[in-house]
Amino acid sequence: MSSVRFNAILLAALVGGNALANDGTDPLVPGELMLRAETPKALSSALAALSSQFAGVGVLQQIEGRPIYLIAYSLQANQVPDDVSLMLESLVAQGRIAWGELNYAGQTGEGRTDSLWLSGVGVGALQYQGQYSRGLLGIELAHPRSLGAGVIVAVVDTGIDAAHPALAAGVSPSGVSFVPGAAGWGDTGNGLDDDGDGLVDEQVGHGTFVAGLIRLVAPDAMLLPVRVLNSDGIATNFQIARAVAWSIDRGAHIVNMSLGEDYESITIADVVAEAKSKGVMVVGAAGNRATDDPKEYPASDPNAVGVTALDWNDSLAPFANFGNQLALSAPGDSLVTAAGADVAKSIIGPVPGGGYGVWKGTSFATAFVSGTAALVRAQHPDWPSKAVPAGMVVDTIVGVLASTGVNTDAINPGFEGLIGDARISASGAVAAGPVAPRRGDVNFDGFIDSADLGALLSAWGPVIGSSRADLDASGAVDSADLGILLSRW
Repeated sequence: MSSVRFNAILLAALVGGNALANDGTDPLVPGELMLRAETPKALSSALAALSSQFAGVGVLQQIEGRPIYLIAYSLQANQVPDDVSLMLESLVAQGRIAWGELNYAGQTGEGRTDSLWLSGVGVGALQYQGQYSRGLLGIELAHPRSLGAGVIVAVVDTGIDAAHPALAAGVSPSGVSFVPGAAGWGDTGNGLDDDGDGLVDEQVGHGTFVAGLIRLVAPDAMLLPVRVLNSDGIATNFQIARAVAWSIDRGAHIVNMSLGEDYESITIADVVAEAKSKGVMVVGAAGNRATDDPKEYPASDPNAVGVTALDWNDSLAPFANFGNQLALSAPGDSLVTAAGADVAKSIIGPVPGGGYGVWKGTSFATAFVSGTAALVRAQHPDWPSKAVPAGMVVDTIVGVLASTGVNTDAINPGFEGLIGDARISASGAVAAGPVAPRRGDVNFDGFIDSADLGALLSAWGPVIGSSRADLDASGAVDSADLGILLSRW
């Protein structure tokens, strides 16, 4: 698709943020429920009980490696979805299943309010590199201490345009798509108005834009494309949970979730809790409805890291959600008027096709937090360790970001304690830790030499999870990694 996206309707959507908004209520997915049954016998018992009350009961999918199932059902005459919920509650009370719930759909905050990226406004690579967030966060000052090498950031989104010059060599070749009917993980549209809001493929570019902001902060971190949102920015809870679980299994250290929903899904909470227990940081967008009710998840999940958006003056963005459950804040606002975008006060990122655009939303504040967390995580390649076990990794990183950031309560009267503990500072965060190893420093001894070559060759072959020797996060140590190491020698 063209990266030129400048017309009256799209400008109104970006300026207003909710000029074309629906009511924002996340819809039920008819005929689908989710449950956790610890054994095959427990699953069979639950299916039998459900079949006694509802038609068409059967397993549709399972989250790989976990006893979490997507189940089909059909309502019979005079039945309603609440009847299914009551049956699931009964099965939990009987000890047949750990939990069960109906399936709902979530989406990007920008898709919910029909906020779209805007190009054709004189933005390019130079403006992307020089945007206000770079100086505000101290990104350039942070890079001598960390570039994010060795860290894998899963971008759970609409996909990534890996051919974009801003992302060159920074995207893992082994991404995945959980979008039905979309085999590839590229950031492309299907030409349909999937959500019936009058706009076609309005969230195409969201994942690429998010990926570009993460890379701006942590240029040596590897981005893992996890396509779960369709081209209108929508996915079901089950597919989102499946995407998080896959990211954990593929060795992600950070999972960026620039999406949300107002239904508190047990299924997503289950995998987010698993992520934290394994030292994997899930970062979620607070949402763009300028409210603290309804809360959006996973940003409001106690095991995730919720992020809201500020502007170039550290003031809460007028569209941004808030609440005492949020952990951090970061730049996410852009100044756009009928005259166009003020490039000096805009968030600028790559969009499919090689261009750049202006956008605003808590999704993009979330990306800056994920990138900064990658810088900190890269400084500690030994984690998990005896001193910082897996279950403490996430809280330790958040503690660093909060304690080294800027408290903006005084700038935001009325929102004290509701916009996170701090606006992150990349330069402040990395100053609190050691200099991170460079990409190619497999044994992280401060040099890239024959010892690293030996370590890489000894790890040759498929990788389970992550490995310092898998320099491109492809899932295997191979000739591509050898080429990267030699280029860094």
